[in-house]
Amino acid sequence: MFLVLSFGATFLWLKVGLPFFYPEMLEKQARQQAQQQIAELDEKQSNDTADAAGDADTDAAAKPAADPDSESADEPKPETVELPDYPDRLITLGSLKTDANTFLQVDLTSRGAAIATVQLNDPRYRELTDREQPLQLVGPAPKGSQLTFDLKIDEVNRQLLEQRTSLDRVNWQVDEETLTDRSVTFTYPSPDGTLELRKTYQLQEGNPDDRNADTPGYCLNVSLEFRNLSDKPQMLVYNLQGPVGFPLEEAENTRRFLALQAGFVRGNSVNHEQVSAQEIAEQAEEESGIDSLQAPVRYVGIDGQYFAALLIPDENQEDENWIAQTQPQLTKRGTDEQSSLISLTLVSNPVELPANGAVTHTYTLYTGPKRTSLLRPFDADAIIEYGWFGAISKLMLAIMNFFHNTLYLPYGLAIVMLTVIVRGAMYPISRKHALAAKKMKEMQPRIEEIRKKYENDKEKLAKAQMEIMKESGFFSGCLPMLLQLPIFIGLYQALYVSVDLRMAEFLWINNLAAPDRLFQMPFSLPFLGNDFNLLPMLTVALFVMQQKMFAPPPANEEQALQQKMMGYMMIFIGVMFYRVPAGLCIYFIASSLWAICERKILDLHDTATSGDSKTETPAVVKATAATKATGVKAAEEPKKPTWFQNLMSELDSAANPANKGAQPSNRTGGNKNARGRKKR
Repeated sequence: MFLVLSFGATFLWLKVGLPFFYPEMLEKQARQQAQQQIAELDEKQSNDTADAAGDADTDAAAKPAADPDSESADEPKPETVELPDYPDRLITLGSLKTDANTFLQVDLTSRGAAIATVQLNDPRYRELTDREQPLQLVGPAPKGSQLTFDLKIDEVNRQLLEQRTSLDRVNWQVDEETLTDRSVTFTYPSPDGTLELRKTYQLQEGNPDDRNADTPGYCLNVSLEFRNLSDKPQMLVYNLQGPVGFPLEEAENTRRFLALQAGFVRGNSVNHEQVSAQEIAEQAEEESGIDSLQAPVRYVGIDGQYFAALLIPDENQEDENWIAQTQPQLTKRGTDEQSSLISLTLVSNPVELPANGAVTHTYTLYTGPKRTSLLRPFDADAIIEYGWFGAISKLMLAIMNFFHNTLYLPYGLAIVMLTVIVRGAMYPISRKHALAAKKMKEMQPRIEEIRKKYENDKEKLAKAQMEIMKESGFFSGCLPMLLQLPIFIGLYQALYVSVDLRMAEFLWINNLAAPDRLFQMPFSLPFLGNDFNLLPMLTVALFVMQQKMFAPPPANEEQALQQKMMGYMMIFIGVMFYRVPAGLCIYFIASSLWAICERKILDLHDTATSGDSKTETPAVVKATAATKATGVKAAEEPKKPTWFQNLMSELDSAANPANKGAQPSNRTGGNKNARGRKKR
């Protein structure tokens, strides 16, 4: 009975209740069923059509050939085009000889008429992992990627698709008449015979004696020619693959990963834009994909810390406007997103080909070091990141290169000499800061008394401390230190972007642009790795020594705790410094040694001055007694200054030019006692 009632209730609900209360649900179900039936019908019709086509092909193959005269002239039978079978060839332009008149060796493959590799023949630029091998800036494409300068044209690829191939997979023909040691032309006809494609590679000459400024030596000209072989105009759009296989050096230590660099024309100026590998890798995971760049291109390419591979259209794109957009590409995802390998594709605007005419687009590929003199002809020198204080960085580099190129000092000593010049020029400023710090150190007992006196009144305590700081000249000593920051930051950045430090040797260091790597440990430490780097440890040790020399003794438990925390901070700084390039460590070591010696000299000078004031000759004692008795100041016995006092007097004058005329020089023998100076 229960089953009968349940069945009846269900039947009434489906037939009466559901249509009355939820009519839209039934309509939705009906639509879905109809769509499903239509899809099944379409699929059945497609299968029937395919079967019929297969039967027709079988019947056509079984039947004898029909008489050509019986076929209608307006319905010709399509013919299967046989593709040309060109040999697979590897063409080499340039040479790896260091005295060659080209700076590059370019290996081209007939498969897609693309670039296989680009290597530099400069002995200064070698692979970091194998210094016998020349540096390769464009290399084999990662799996699934195209080669550099692969060409994609949909109109042609649709025809090649019938043969299950494409323009980047077929072998192009080598034009033997154009083949030299610096140039070659590849050709390929479209299967329908209406279009011929031509790629011409021309390696430019350079002066081996001027590699740091001769831009053409690092350039490869590439021209794309589209020939219309028909009597009707045609239109096509092409995709051109940019530099592929650009290497990421020192991935575990570098702070500069790969990036897409682009310069866009805006009137008479070029606006620089950068997209990091991390941004490209992150966008590749999004549903919207990687954002394209749409603007008239002056240059576009991939760069690392010291080298770049840039693609430059030879015509002003504001006038010619070949390129519709630049599409960044992720070619290989790294262990983390920022260490990924990237490339780009240029997408053209529609190219109109006149009947029996041709259109040529020419590009220049620059593959070489990031030097201002080499990149300026393309307006691409902005890719060198000098930071906020670029003028100071460039000046520091010029001085360092002078020591190396003119005085033939190794770059390690050139950095030391540069540090000496910079610290020597800033001596008046740093001395003023040191004197202010010393005065504050002497004021500590007085400050402690004030703290005890105004322990319960913070407002009066702060006011009294400010008065002491003004009296000691503390703020005037801090201001010069702030003025030094641009110099230090500029020098730091200059050493970080200098390609000359890459592979520069000094003592046991074989690469000043990388950690010194004294030896390799048999185990690996988290974050630090398995390389033992000595220079960062020396740098931190000198930082600690400086801190102890300049910091006043703790006057209370709070200051003692602060200094203890600074000690822990030094350990953290040591960890952060552990992978800093050796060239920067040399700078910090030289700068710290200078500061320590400078402080010692100042202490010796103050000790000598205080000793002279305390040691009085009998004549001075007698004159002092007479002065006290009569009230008239007696003449002081002249005293010959030492060479050290003369030196420090001159340095005092340089540090305080306002007092230069007020204080008598020791060279004239005018030595006043402490009471006389105070009276004046």
